[in-house]
Amino acid sequence: MTPRPGTQEHWVNGDCWLGCERTGVLVIWLGPLQWDGQHAPVHACVPCLDRLKAQALSYFMERRPTAV
Repeated sequence: MTPRPGTQEHWVNGDCWLGCERTGVLVIWLGPLQWDGQHAPVHACVPCLDRLKAQALSYFMERRPTAV
């Protein structure tokens, strides 16, 4: 996934929260993390978001209902 200029997606320079722990890179907000009554904004960089999307697609395909 490559950030596309002029789209509704809001990419900003920031820190990735999804394992690579890179800082000062293009990231997109995924949503809030809630833990013990607190909230934090979770952002992901392009490589981590691609990995997350591939993992989700694999999950969806494995659980796809069979055609009858």
